[in-house]
Amino acid sequence: MAFDAFVLNAVALEIEEKLIKTGARLSRIYQLNPTDMLLYFKGEQEVHTLFLSIHALRGRINFTNRHYSHPNTPPPFCMLVRKHLGNGFLVSLEQPPLERVLYLTFAVINENGKKAEKTLAAEIMGRHSNLILLDSPGEKKERVILGVLKPVPPSINRVRTLLTNHTYFPPPPQEKLHPYALDYEHFCQEMVRLQGQPTARALLENLQGLSPFLAEEIAARAKTPFISGEAAFPLWQKLQEIINFYTEKKWEPTLLYDKKPHPLDYTIIKPLQPTAGYCRSFSSISGLLDEFYEYKEKEEEKQSLSFFLTRHVEQALKKIRKKENTQLSELEMAGKADYYRHCGELILMNLKQIPEKSHEFYLQNIFLEQGEMIKIILDPRISPSLNAQRYFRKYRKARQGEKKISENLKQTRNEITYLESVLFSLQKAELPALREIRDELEETGYLPAPQKPSDPKKTFSFNPLKFVSSEGEEIFVGRNNRQNEYLVQRFAGKTELWFHVKDMPGAHVIVRSDFPHENTIKEAALLAAYFSRGAHSSNVTVDYTTVKNVRRLSGGKPGMVTYSNYKTLYVTPDKESLDALLTRYPSAKGKKPE
Repeated sequence: MAFDAFVLNAVALEIEEKLIKTGARLSRIYQLNPTDMLLYFKGEQEVHTLFLSIHALRGRINFTNRHYSHPNTPPPFCMLVRKHLGNGFLVSLEQPPLERVLYLTFAVINENGKKAEKTLAAEIMGRHSNLILLDSPGEKKERVILGVLKPVPPSINRVRTLLTNHTYFPPPPQEKLHPYALDYEHFCQEMVRLQGQPTARALLENLQGLSPFLAEEIAARAKTPFISGEAAFPLWQKLQEIINFYTEKKWEPTLLYDKKPHPLDYTIIKPLQPTAGYCRSFSSISGLLDEFYEYKEKEEEKQSLSFFLTRHVEQALKKIRKKENTQLSELEMAGKADYYRHCGELILMNLKQIPEKSHEFYLQNIFLEQGEMIKIILDPRISPSLNAQRYFRKYRKARQGEKKISENLKQTRNEITYLESVLFSLQKAELPALREIRDELEETGYLPAPQKPSDPKKTFSFNPLKFVSSEGEEIFVGRNNRQNEYLVQRFAGKTELWFHVKDMPGAHVIVRSDFPHENTIKEAALLAAYFSRGAHSSNVTVDYTTVKNVRRLSGGKPGMVTYSNYKTLYVTPDKESLDALLTRYPSAKGKKPE
């Protein structure tokens, strides 16, 4: 459900109860970013934080209990609001009927030391949302704009200019029928005109103040999927029923969930239409909005961060694989060391037979038992003896480079293994794990280090997945490379068992028991297979050993290890084997993994 006039009306009721009736004073004002502001109101017993956003998708007004970081330098609009509204008292609210506009009027002391009233206009209208600071009314009741959070010059909107020192005009009325000005006869005429159309869409496009959800709710309550002459009366009844919620302010804030369950939508009235999951009632619309938008913001951050990190890791993988191919070519060339030596020696043995300025010459290769003829490429610009020296130089370079190239190739392949493990971790990572992966990539140089100095008080948040085996023994699974490394290096005891799939990216798994049951070992192996690239394969190879046999790879990236004295299990992480184990995932550690 969009933040519509009904939701705004419910929020206005809360603002009136908490701020106007208690005489709370506006004590602090912050602008968090180009779209969001915080107003702190200090009452006799507590402080209320009012959040205002003109974000195109998440625009809203509500009280919040969330913690926000305040910027060190306030933007110009924030400074202006502090100047005109600071230490003022909210004295009145006005919402034009069924409009998404709320006027918050404050009693303040102006520059001349006299009492005055100034208004903050909050227009929550999607991409047209705005916050506008208005001066006291003039002689003709006109309002002059003191400042605008999102200025709108004539070049953008010729109909309605929103700039400092211009006269303020409310948003123009929509070209729709206003329910307050509509009688039953006129409504029936409209139903005849719209006959045959889907009810929800017809109501949404022709009646002011309705969100898509409310239009669908009216259609569901009237049991009328399509407009017809017979449906006019039940639709009129249900429309009036919904409008009465607005008029009488009988709000029932309800959060709707999908089947997972994740917050899906919200409404200000208890819905009668079918929903995907279940509904949860709230006593406060602000509490509902706070929870819903916190989830949405985290989901957006998760998707954005996951895309950003995946793209960078894939680019790094593409680059390092290209480097691997180059090193393989160099290694192949270095493998020709004996060939270069043979060519040089054959040229020296046959100097008198090779004509000057030859491009190539065939000689019998005496270094092979078969004595086959060998084609030797020559540089015609130099003599045969100098060509021999040229081959000896290639021989020495190849001999010296082969060992170095082999070492570099080994490091390159370790780096490929590391990046593949990061890419795998990104596929199932939630937001906290994604942030840890971002920090890890910054530390390892795959992402630019942040410009801000690191916080010395910032600590690593260790939050692995925790399971309980059928024998009651704890099993821990790392969510990313940093957690994998912490599990092995600091968390696990030396005699506890460590599990990992063989030769593919996957999580490190630890069993917190010195003498685990055989069933626990099998279940830990199942989890190691499930949280790996082999999750959808059969007979996945899982190695396990005690933690004392696991060593961090010298010079390797986080989570890169070598191990010895291991045993091997072959498991198939199918649904039947895993269901019982995954249901024993303790809720205290987070939601069930997907």
